[in-house]
Amino acid sequence: MAQEKYIGIDLGTSTSGLAHVKADGTPEIVPNCDGERLTPSIVFFDRFDGVKLIGSAARDGGDPDRTVHNIKKHMDDPSFFIEMDGQKWTPTEISALILTKLKQDCSNIIGEINEVVVTVPANFNELARNATTTACRLAGMKVSRLVNEPTAAALYYAHTRDISGKVMVYDLGGGTLDITILNIEGEKIDILLSEGARHLGGSNFDEILIEILAQEYHKQNGADLFNDERQRRRAMITSEDAKKMLSKLQRITETVGNDTDGSARINLTRDSFEEAISRLLTRTVMLVEQALDALELKPSDIDHVVLVGGSTRMPIVPQTLRDQFGFDPISCGNVDECVPLGAALFAKQARQVSEVCNQSYGTIAIIEDASTGKSELRNSIVIPKNTPIPCSMSQTYITSEDNEELIEVEITQGEDPDPRYVDIVGKISLKVPPGRPAGCEVVVTYSYDENQRVKAMILDEESGQSQNIDIEYEGEGVLSEKDIERKSAYLKQITIV
Repeated sequence: MAQEKYIGIDLGTSTSGLAHVKADGTPEIVPNCDGERLTPSIVFFDRFDGVKLIGSAARDGGDPDRTVHNIKKHMDDPSFFIEMDGQKWTPTEISALILTKLKQDCSNIIGEINEVVVTVPANFNELARNATTTACRLAGMKVSRLVNEPTAAALYYAHTRDISGKVMVYDLGGGTLDITILNIEGEKIDILLSEGARHLGGSNFDEILIEILAQEYHKQNGADLFNDERQRRRAMITSEDAKKMLSKLQRITETVGNDTDGSARINLTRDSFEEAISRLLTRTVMLVEQALDALELKPSDIDHVVLVGGSTRMPIVPQTLRDQFGFDPISCGNVDECVPLGAALFAKQARQVSEVCNQSYGTIAIIEDASTGKSELRNSIVIPKNTPIPCSMSQTYITSEDNEELIEVEITQGEDPDPRYVDIVGKISLKVPPGRPAGCEVVVTYSYDENQRVKAMILDEESGQSQNIDIEYEGEGVLSEKDIERKSAYLKQITIV
């Protein structure tokens, strides 16, 4: 009898990886066909043969106009697309190319891959989660569960390290920062809270470093370091390499240049780089404080801090956490790999992990202020953020006008009571009998499943009529079932290397 496969995938901003659980119960990274343990999340569209280069080869494709980086940052934008040779590619489809590369390369080593657990940032919204699931389907894989990246990493740490009690996972990757606080008892994990920033990660540090290089180049040569995207991409690669070197050395020298104004040798120091990124580091400290405050915890209440994500290799990161908590954070060494490794473990033992919802869900309602007696339109939360999932919660509202025949509920995502500062992610309508007075009770129920997908229901108590919906988004990046079938078939025909 063939052994059941437990597969985990980390579809990352900078790199992506696939892991499986071996027969002895230990997780293992499966390398790609180039022998790399992680695949750069980069796609190059060849103009001649239609070949799609994925990974390191794409990074060196030579034509930035045909090279796509950091597509994960756009997974929540249904209107974003890349146009290449007259064809539009959504973030979902480009992600599917990366996933197809992982699937075809790794299948050559561990056999056919059909069902997987896929990780997402803890602060990914509903649209981004749906786009990730669809990308896997386009690549020919069924998603058994989505799991938050810090949760997967915590599971890996619990499996490989003797840690227990209250643990904070500090996950600073290529594009996002996630702060997750949890309880660990053996390999049983209870998530208490997740906070994060969608656009705070390694690429932001790279942007600051490239500006330093550009300023120094201008001082020496009196010219701009880059005037087009090709030159900028070349400088960006230099800045990425310089950041990695400054994580090992106190000072380095980089040679940069463009095609017309010559080159310049620029001295960089770790101290000056750390000073330049201090504002971003302060944001990470504030997010940690925000997470602790939400649980009414002090730094001394945390037993362990664990590091996840390649950007935690910068020495200033563990130093900042040491200053904040008074003890050294723990690193598993392979901070880039613990997420896919943990996802593979999650595929095998998901029942031992208790997750929480990543954002609040509510509706727009007229709320009366008890202290002033005034009524105003507010965001009324039905499911608070960090509620253990799966869950189903209800709130009862009353109609405000006589003779209402249509009840409409706007579904919100976000914590702010002011409707201007939350997202409207869906709407549900219910026809009711005419001639009713104001004050009829309407029950709004939201259900939140293990994959952090939301369903909504409204029930008119008087008539007994109800309406259910799954929250769906509209936009060019949201594919119908017919589109998924068609584009999945297309992906099978193109050459991905």
